[in-house]
Amino acid sequence: MLQTLFRVVKSGIRLLTSTAPSPSGGNSLDKLNVISLLAQAGNAFRKGEPMKGAILIGAATIAPKNRKLSYLVQGVVTADNIRKRFK
Repeated sequence: MLQTLFRVVKSGIRLLTSTAPSPSGGNSLDKLNVISLLAQAGNAFRKGEPMKGAILIGAATIAPKNRKLSYLVQGVVTADNIRKRFK
């Protein structure tokens, strides 16, 4: 599991260095969003939830180009977590 977490972080760093600055000027916020998504994905893999981790990695890959869609995916995953806790 630790190797998977390192791979996720390594791919995230590559993703962050390869993204072009966004025209809106929110580049640091976009990077923070990608880092957050990758950290959540690594945590999901660590907990044994590979589907959730894959969804979050997918959201991290689209985050630099489509910020709203990545926020939507992150919100859906959060809503699912809340639903499971109150079940």
